[in-house]
Amino acid sequence: MTQMSNPWLDITERDYVGHMSSPAVNQRPVLRHLLRDVLESTRPCAVLILGCSTGNGLEHVDAAVTRRVTGVDVNPTYLQRLVQRFPNPGFELDLRCADLTECGFEPGAFDLVHAGLVLEYVEWPRLLPRWAETLRPRGTFSVVLQRPSESSPAVTPTEFSSLRSLESLFQFVEPDALVKQAYDVGLELEYRRTEPLRSAKAFEVLRFVKGAV
Repeated sequence: MTQMSNPWLDITERDYVGHMSSPAVNQRPVLRHLLRDVLESTRPCAVLILGCSTGNGLEHVDAAVTRRVTGVDVNPTYLQRLVQRFPNPGFELDLRCADLTECGFEPGAFDLVHAGLVLEYVEWPRLLPRWAETLRPRGTFSVVLQRPSESSPAVTPTEFSSLRSLESLFQFVEPDALVKQAYDVGLELEYRRTEPLRSAKAFEVLRFVKGAV
């Protein structure tokens, strides 16, 4: 998918934040807390956040521990807002406006790679080896997946109708399939749990550790 055809480019920051924070969805605070948890657990020196949006959760980065945060997002206005929110973060903030399907990363550069509700929108089996390669030995690949719900659609209807354009792009990721393919690229499952949401949905939270070379 090229940037020209990516529906994320047509969703304003107001709509995205409003949708994710709305009572019907309420996923934004949960994602923020999940990023905080993995930061506190892994204490990474260098972090890569895939689909960083406007920086939800970056307020939990401990600059005494984490020296570099790299964020990637396809929407330039989200990144502009991120810079406005964190003008003096206390750590190196490296932001890249790029489509994840086309973005390359330095091998062995990160202690933590975090993907919160990202794999559902990309060809993750093709990209997984690339993400594994960018981790240092014993680095963590952190993933948050949305689980199917019997009572709610994948994209919950809200007043922010522009989000409906994502329905054609969204694909549920089977956690067991991710675990298997992660193992094949040297990532071993270390942690897995289900995070229930108020909206009759749930997240699957997984953390993988890269084996020592």
